[in-house]
Amino acid sequence: MTKVSKKVQDLLKANQGIQLDIGGGAHPQKNFICLDIRPLETVDIVWNLERFPWPLPDECCIRVMASHVVEHINPSFGDPRVYPLIQLLLKKKVITPKEAKEYIGETEDVPRFIRFMNEVWRILKPDGQFMIAVPHGNSQGMLQDPTHINFCNPATFAYFDPLEPNTQGLLYRIYFPKPFRINHISFSPAANMEVVLEKRREDKSYYGE
Repeated sequence: MTKVSKKVQDLLKANQGIQLDIGGGAHPQKNFICLDIRPLETVDIVWNLERFPWPLPDECCIRVMASHVVEHINPSFGDPRVYPLIQLLLKKKVITPKEAKEYIGETEDVPRFIRFMNEVWRILKPDGQFMIAVPHGNSQGMLQDPTHINFCNPATFAYFDPLEPNTQGLLYRIYFPKPFRINHISFSPAANMEVVLEKRREDKSYYGE
């Protein structure tokens, strides 16, 4: 069951936009709502970040933070046997679409990191910020942790910006994810990266239409 605190419910009703710390755990940022898989006292929304959609409405956040979370997100597809099985169960009416949504979440297979970024885009208000701290893909900090699976470098985020000048949008057009603008990247190949993205409004030109 999803645990969403009354504090979050009240903030969402106010519709002024929340600040969300995803994976904040026992030490969430001050004045941020904390979403984490662990049912800690400091966690306002208990949820698995790789189960989509998250229990938040569209465009409810003015700012989202992910500090040392992105490196744990599966960059590829899930188990290739699972989604065909889900579709078969739905086709044979062994389970209903409502049950699939409640117990499984999304029933289409998309690379998890792309889907994760799309979900952040969904819950951000237009021009909202996504702030990321992540170990550089070449750093010892990235290599040492056995649960680190998503290796990022500065070019990684060009895949999410359709107007990124260095690549002229070529990387974006490989996967066509939801569009962000890269506002800031600072990094040390031996340490961490800090990235600030801004939600772009969708534009048909990004998709060649």
